[in-house]
Amino acid sequence: MPLKFRLKGLAETFVENLSCPCCGNDGGDEGDDRFSTELTRVTFDGIIVVVRCEVCANIFVPDGQRLGIINPRALRQAVESDSVQSGEPVFSNLDSVRLDVEKLNALRNNDIH
Repeated sequence: MPLKFRLKGLAETFVENLSCPCCGNDGGDEGDDRFSTELTRVTFDGIIVVVRCEVCANIFVPDGQRLGIINPRALRQAVESDSVQSGEPVFSNLDSVRLDVEKLNALRNNDIH
């Protein structure tokens, strides 16, 4: 089941298929069962979907996301404003989000030295 994420007037992202790279969970009949997306990040490149598998707790960025930016200037302002208000760092692109996901998985597995 495809997933669609949208910030009205700013950006949207489509994810065609979800499958956990760690355990193979494909979401069941509904396509998105046993997944959560609360770690999804909004970047200067658009909405980067971050998924946590409810089966094995692996956190991952699904491959093949289709990013769309509707208003680049307003998106940039929204990302910067949200960072100031929330105290969260600005993630500029897909690579910075993937690096953060690697760090989250390492923390979860106690693999940080």
